[in-house]
Amino acid sequence: MSKAISQLPLALQSLFAELHAEQAVEQVLDAVDGTQTKATSEDIMDEFVRIETEVDADPIDEDDEEQIDMECVSVEMLEMFS
Repeated sequence: MSKAISQLPLALQSLFAELHAEQAVEQVLDAVDGTQTKATSEDIMDEFVRIETEVDADPIDEDDEEQIDMECVSVEMLEMFS
């Protein structure tokens, strides 16, 4: 394959060398810094436990009209929504 690359124009050879160098740097960084991994659901739940919070402890969103019983709202408040 290196013979095929050497037969390319210099601009493409330079681009290939640059891309190859970037890939090598990314591999080194991944090997050195193992913190760049995707978070799993288990990791997220572990963080909730760690900071002592509950997932969906309050499933009601007070700002969401769809979750508010509009029949329990005063006339004045109903006028604001209409």
